[in-house]
Amino acid sequence: MNLRRKTAFYGFLFFVAGLVHSVQAQQTLELRSESIPQLPNLYRIQDIVDERPNRSGIGTILLPSGSGTTLRLAGTLPATFQRLLRQSSKQEGDYPVRVKVKQCWFSEKPSNQMVRGTFRLHLVFEREVEGRYILLTECQAGADYNRSAGMDGNYEIQLRQTLQRCFREFGNWVKTNELKTEKLARRVQIRFREYEPKGRLGDTVFYNPNRKLTWNDFRGPIKRVNPRTGALIYTSFGYDAMTRVENGTVFIDMTVKAFMLQNSSWTAEPATNLYALAHEQLHFDITHLITERFKKALLAEELPLEDYDSRIQYIFLESFREMNRYQELYDAETRHSINHAEQARWAEKVATELKEL
Repeated sequence: MNLRRKTAFYGFLFFVAGLVHSVQAQQTLELRSESIPQLPNLYRIQDIVDERPNRSGIGTILLPSGSGTTLRLAGTLPATFQRLLRQSSKQEGDYPVRVKVKQCWFSEKPSNQMVRGTFRLHLVFEREVEGRYILLTECQAGADYNRSAGMDGNYEIQLRQTLQRCFREFGNWVKTNELKTEKLARRVQIRFREYEPKGRLGDTVFYNPNRKLTWNDFRGPIKRVNPRTGALIYTSFGYDAMTRVENGTVFIDMTVKAFMLQNSSWTAEPATNLYALAHEQLHFDITHLITERFKKALLAEELPLEDYDSRIQYIFLESFREMNRYQELYDAETRHSINHAEQARWAEKVATELKEL
């Protein structure tokens, strides 16, 4: 009987010792209820995401007894930060921001009769634009500290002060950049500028409604594919764009240019054949017409903030294909100017469409 009681007694002691060890294996950080002050009316916290590699706690610390333990929060890190960072108002104009926590960690080790510790906090601030998140800025902050080995650490103060520092820096970043960075822009607007060439630019002749082509503009060597072809003009178009942010709007100042290349254009026609010259001029007019359609298509487009350049490129390529189709249709229906009636119809058609635009 004594043996059975002794066995039960030792088993009980073993259970108690195990329970004490599990209690000392982690310490909960108690946080005060007051929120951390932030710069108002600049942003609002949409979400907080915990992306730390180790989410079991927020550090390994030393107790006054000298034993090590894990420091943890009473709740999840996102919920704790949301409570600490709660904002008194949500202005409609504020930027919704997602905060990703990459690091939040205390680390301590003994040093003689002292404890040497570090705290590191790494936050990433993002903004949702058209269903995708874009990086705004980051904050990597922290502190190195020493304390007496027999005292508790001021972890709550370290965490609160570092978190406040990061959000103060982020608020100042928004305040400084909201009117001049694309990351915080609210819309995209295109402004067109007419191109006014000064002097000659190599063999390039830019379209000018007040300057009609002459046969002297056709300087290239004759390269006939069809023996009945008497002339050929090489036309195309392109654009230059400068981007700037003004008062939260991304302005794209764009210049669209229709042009012909003299050294790629040729003629075997006599200088007196003005009818054939008018046919080539209409090819140039068609290219100009397509540039106006391109501009109209851009103005009708609600360009995305996230990738407006790709959208502009797509519309440009579609317009370029349209130009080629239009030029081929023009030559096919006029039979390269042989059909005088169709030539007259096309001249009226292009002139009308240009007036409408």
